This record gives sequence, C-alpha cells and structure tokens, in this order.
Amino acid sequence: MQGHERRHGHRFIMRVPLRFHATKEAALREESVSSMNISTHGVYFATDQKIDEGVLVQLHLKMPKEIVGDDVGEWSFTGRVAHVEPLSRQNGKSGVGVQFLFYEVPRPSLK
Repeated sequence: MQGHERRHGHRFIMRVPLRFHATKEAALREESVSSMNISTHGVYFATDQKIDEGVLVQLHLKMPKEIVGDDVGEWSFTGRVAHVEPLSRQNGKSGVGVQFLFYEVPRPSLK
C-alpha cells in the first residue's frame, strides 16, 4: 500500500544550484548544493548536514525558466523542512524536501 502523496504541482527533475541555511539554527552552516528536483512549491536536495523536519530554512536560487516561464534573477525563499530521508549509508548524505512558504523576487534595476 502506497503512502498518501502530499506533493502539489509538477516536479522537474533538474539540478539547480542553490544555497541554504537555517533561519535560527546556529548549528547549520550555509551550504551550496544542487537540487535533485524542484517545483513551484518546493525543492529536494542532498546534504551531509543533519537537518530536522520542521526547521525553517532560507534558500537562494535562480528559478528555472521551465518553472516560472521567464528568465529571472536569484530568488530568496523561506521554507520548512517537510521531510528528511537517508540517501546512502556510505557517505552519510540525506535527502531533504523543503516546502516553500514565502519568497522574495529581486526588483529589476532601473536604468
């Protein structure tokens, strides 16, 4: 029996460079990683840092044109860690799913 699917929106399997850090957890350092999949509602990536479900994180990334329909600059997201799962026992990496809660889009510069 399969579990209930909680995802909303189409997921794109693509590597998008991003930076993340916890909003309040001093134990989490800022790290640069790449997404494993991404949608308008969240992102999934691998890290070797220990992250707990429910933690709020700040992410910085350039949303792909395939998702937002236009070339854009770097966006800043506040998200909640929705799930964490071990990916490999050898390297200690975990897969982290983050649900986007809020975002800021940079304003175009006036020329």
